Amino acid sequence: MSFLTPLFWLGLAAAAVPIVVHLVRRSRAPRVEFPSLMFVRRVPQRTVRRRHLRNILLLILRLLALLLLVLAFVRPYFESGGAGAGDRRLAEVILLDRSFSMRFDNRFARGVAKAQSIIGNGAGDVSNVSRGLILFDDGYQVASRPSSNVVELNARLGEVAAGYRATDYAQALAAAEALLRDFPAAEKRIHLVTDFQATAATRLMSTLASGMAANVPFGYRPGRGITIVPVDIGSREGANLAITGLNAVPVIYQPKYTDRVVARIENFGADAVEGVRVELRLNDRTVEKRVVRIAARNAATVEFTGFNLNEGQNLCQIVVEGDNFPADNSFVFSLRRAVKSKALIIETASRNQSESFYLRNALATGQNNPFEVEVKSSGGVNPAELTAYRLIVINDATISPALASEILRQVTGGTGLIVAAGAHTEANGFNRAFEQALRVRLEGPAELRGGYVVLSEIKSDHAIFEPFQESGRPPSAKMYGYRRVAASEQAVVLARYEDGAAALIESASGRGKILLLTTTLDGSWTDLPLKPSYLPLIRQMTRYLVEGELPAWHLVGQPVPLRRTTDGQPPLIDTPGGVRLPASGNTRNDGEVLTPLEPGFYRLRYPEGSELMAVNIPGRESDLARIEVPALMADLGAGGEQSGTATTPATGTESEAGKTGEDIESRQRIWFYLLIAALLLFITEGIIARRIRLAKVIN
Repeated sequence: MSFLTPLFWLGLAAAAVPIVVHLVRRSRAPRVEFPSLMFVRRVPQRTVRRRHLRNILLLILRLLALLLLVLAFVRPYFESGGAGAGDRRLAEVILLDRSFSMRFDNRFARGVAKAQSIIGNGAGDVSNVSRGLILFDDGYQVASRPSSNVVELNARLGEVAAGYRATDYAQALAAAEALLRDFPAAEKRIHLVTDFQATAATRLMSTLASGMAANVPFGYRPGRGITIVPVDIGSREGANLAITGLNAVPVIYQPKYTDRVVARIENFGADAVEGVRVELRLNDRTVEKRVVRIAARNAATVEFTGFNLNEGQNLCQIVVEGDNFPADNSFVFSLRRAVKSKALIIETASRNQSESFYLRNALATGQNNPFEVEVKSSGGVNPAELTAYRLIVINDATISPALASEILRQVTGGTGLIVAAGAHTEANGFNRAFEQALRVRLEGPAELRGGYVVLSEIKSDHAIFEPFQESGRPPSAKMYGYRRVAASEQAVVLARYEDGAAALIESASGRGKILLLTTTLDGSWTDLPLKPSYLPLIRQMTRYLVEGELPAWHLVGQPVPLRRTTDGQPPLIDTPGGVRLPASGNTRNDGEVLTPLEPGFYRLRYPEGSELMAVNIPGRESDLARIEVPALMADLGAGGEQSGTATTPATGTESEAGKTGEDIESRQRIWFYLLIAALLLFITEGIIARRIRLAKVIN
């Protein structure tokens, strides 16, 4: 135990005050000369002795209370954070970076060597040292909790390898601090073994500046009484070329690919690169070549188009040549040539078929058109023929209960359904047929009395509104009328009018999806068909329902939803390296979501056939530029030395540097209990003294 303010020990002089008071206030009998003792009452000796003992007890209570009061102001504190046989004088966590940038120039091997030098070989007394190991990228893995078992820790280091994911310092540091926070030790350290990649460090610094940690549930705040020791194993910044992104239409419906495949190639080096060769390979065959020049710290785009695709899935790859780090010079993706699907538009028999003119043209015309469109009246649809259609649109029509039941059965099996509710949609019949499936109850029309409303709120992150993300504005159109609806919590409102009413609602039924539009798809209630946004909106709605979200490629570390087999089971999965992932018991494959850990083509095996999923390295990890370590440590408020070989003493006392007031106060909290004890002693002394005074009065 030590004392924060030892000068308060002078307050012990106050202990003399009760003694003086006790002596001064001691009652003394006056001396009275008396001729005879026969008239004096005899007083038993035991009564005098008892009164004397009671007075001594009061003196002791007063002295103890003053002593505790002085101790509280001295503020004693304890040197170590814990007690008992399990107390460790030093606890450390080694944070070892295993992200993709650590693959450059043998960085990861050097990082493992530095970690081994921190651990040592176990020679000497290490019983008072506990060390743990955490591997991190954009996630983290606790490889070993703090312990004094050096052999086991070195064995774990021998099993690790660098990965392909991005870097997240905030999440890793937060995990290390959480591991050390409740560990009893006088000194706690985090050894950050990394290449200090600039892009990841910049994100950490912006996180600290904003006071919030991105993607970290419990947040990260430096300065918890834990010293951060930077261990820099970075090397020269090599001239690195990388393919950091690609735009492509993943599904086409004709033999020739008429859209553009646009690849983004970045030069992260300090010098311009001439004559960069770029190849497009299709099903392991080179189909096109380009040669480009890329300026220093700049990017270039390369386009490919006009090549033919085989039916079904085509495996594509763009390859760049021109640097000494080829791990990120390949970008894989898939393009699918599909057969056109049949779409059915159902309208009211009394209406002129030309009123579906805009909708039919939006579905049937243009390049890469996915549909063969048929328009029929509600009475002309044979329910038995609905199995041939992948998309059904009920265009402001009232249909029979039998037809509605068959449509919903097809939707459950995977057919997409769009319902446009206008003036000709009969509410009671609609609710009987679709309320349970859509989880929406249709109500009466909104009377706008010559006015109009516009869309003011959309879920911009939804796939339907992807074309409108760049402008940041919803589709521009005036709605002169719409149907009011009452949507349940299970229905998702994708867009609203400016008055708050629902405009577009999504529901799911089995394997299919349903979209309800509360206005018309023709010009009777809206001028949307006359706007440029009409065609992309209809295309996105139908593709979302029929094709689903079929990206051409994914990123390492990005969770990917998986389609289940027809019997509800997850597919069998083979990694690009040919390893079969277990169907259960693996966090990377829980039957519904796959988190890929390496680039290349994953094979998803279904009973009806296999699908290939393309996975690539995050583009930001290819930027090997490094940050100035002192600047980052200053932002972290971290102590410790910046060194290639971090020194690690086996013993030491805890420093106040980097500790918060809460950490320091937790070791000095005994003053509060001392004050409470002093108060209780004063109360006890007062009660006893009062009883003695009452006894004197009675006697």
